[in-house]
Amino acid sequence: MEKLLYHRLAEKAYKMESLNKLELDILKRLSKQYSYLSSHIPFLFVKNREYTGVGIYINFGYLQHVPKLPVTEINLGNSEIINITPALKNGLVYELDIKDGKINFIELVTIGEQWDGMFDNYFFSE
Repeated sequence: MEKLLYHRLAEKAYKMESLNKLELDILKRLSKQYSYLSSHIPFLFVKNREYTGVGIYINFGYLQHVPKLPVTEINLGNSEIINITPALKNGLVYELDIKDGKINFIELVTIGEQWDGMFDNYFFSE
């Protein structure tokens, strides 16, 4: 009963929005390189998305307690560009922030363009 009550309180405290396809794709791509991430992905929800004008911070919470990742604080990224159509000419780069052994946020940043966070389609390229 206590777990259910806590879960309902957490739902009220946060919108507990599901990750969108782009956010899941980023995490899955990073987990190919950093396999330890995959154990946390099913337990994430989006607390909020902060639009900066040139990117987005996607802040995460956890649906339940999970063991800490083997790294406590690190920023993970790669050389991929996310091509956003039709909104951006130059695309986005991304980075995943891990803090206290948990996935904290994804930062998406444009390459020299303003962006409202809206898009129709995307694809990854080097």
